This record gives sequence, structure tokens and C-alpha cells, in this order.
Amino acid sequence: MSHSHNLLARKRQGILSCLLLLSTALLGPTARADQPSLPALTLSAEPAPQTLIDDGDTAPSKKPLYLQAQFAAASESDFGPAILFYYEQPDQKTNLSSLSVGRFLRDDLFGWPAEVVSYASIQYFGERGFQPDAIGTAFYIKAYKHFKLGKSQFPLRIGLGEGLSYVSRIPIVEVEDFAPDTSAKLTNYLEWTMQTSLNHLLGHGGQRFSPGIKDVYLGYSVFHRSTVFGLFASKGGGVNFMGLSVELVLD
Repeated sequence: MSHSHNLLARKRQGILSCLLLLSTALLGPTARADQPSLPALTLSAEPAPQTLIDDGDTAPSKKPLYLQAQFAAASESDFGPAILFYYEQPDQKTNLSSLSVGRFLRDDLFGWPAEVVSYASIQYFGERGFQPDAIGTAFYIKAYKHFKLGKSQFPLRIGLGEGLSYVSRIPIVEVEDFAPDTSAKLTNYLEWTMQTSLNHLLGHGGQRFSPGIKDVYLGYSVFHRSTVFGLFASKGGGVNFMGLSVELVLD
């Protein structure tokens, strides 16, 4: 019996010795009383707040506000030819006026450098007696890319927006395009713009347009409603309004 007790005690002692050696290897030697207890933890905690402070210093203090006005005429051109300035006149020569308000979101799109803006807009469809005029709204996100062309560094700002469009009455040009089927009041929305800086045209490149206006852009725009191959209606199709746009960037 005593031999069994001695053997069990030796096993326990061996296990405790192994655990002690393992803990010493993992944790390191016991710190002396005159040494700081957590020097590594104190040092590793400092860079994170510093990084946050640096990011705050380089980020803009407030997000710019965007105001855009569009004036366009109805077209029977498809979206692809329309962005390349191909205009096909419809039988119904109707028009569109639109006002959009946007707010800067970020300066990249899926990791690619881009000026990303969210917009809400309201439209007035002038149906010129073919049917009562209509009101519309659109909510969309738009990405801009800036280019400098030629030796003069002529500024070109290209934008593509994607979202939803809703109208109180389907525009007559869209009604005719879908006949004998029908479109939908709620459809997909695309917006295309090619603009340049008014500051550059006035010879003030690199400067603010005014104390409250960073820049003014003007150029070509396409307003496009589409059912996306029948996703929003029983038939696929779309309609374009091609025209001019003016946009103020306020900050």
C-alpha cells in the first residue's frame, strides 16, 4: 500500500514539474519587483490612437454638397449610342428639367480612386400636350473620374450614376417605346455626364470659383430610365433624355 502511495505521489510531482516548466517557457521568467510589469502592453497600445488622429487630420472637415441642374430632350437612341452623342429624334418632342442634390460619400469605389456621391433628384417632364405633364424622383449613387487632356491639361470629368427612378405618369416617349406593352412607374435609373471645369474655361484653373463654391462643372448629360430586360415590367426597354447639365460643388 505504501509503495502505491509513493508511486502516485511521484507521478503527481512529475506532472506538477512538467506544468511548471511549461508555464515558465510560455510566460517567461518571473519579473523582479524593480521592473515595470507591462512594458510591452503600454507600447503596443500607443500607435492605434496616433493612427486615428492622423486620419482625422488628413480627412476633410466636412463633406462637399453638390447641386446639379439638367435640361434635356427626349430621344429614341439607346443608352450606348446616346453617351456617344448619337441623337435619334422621336415623334414626341418632349423635354425634361431636373434638379439634383448630392453629398460626397468617399474617394474610392471598390478600391479604385473615384469621387463617389449620393444624390436625390426631382424631375419635371414637359409632355407638350401629348398627355398631362409628369413629376419624377430619382435616388442614385454616382462615381466621377477626373482626367487631364493634352498639353493644356484640359479637365474632363466623367460620371456614371446608378439608382432608381419613379414617375407620377410614364413619359409619352416611354409609352410609345413600349407599345403595345406598358412600362412601369418605378424603373432602374442611369445617369451619364461628361463635364469640364468652368474655372478652367475662365482661366482660373486651380483656384476656387468663389469663397463658398469650390468649382462649377458644365457639359453633356444623359438621363436614362430602363426596365432592365423586363425586371421592372413585362418587357425590356428604356428611354433617354439627352441634354446639358450644370453642377456646383459647395464646401
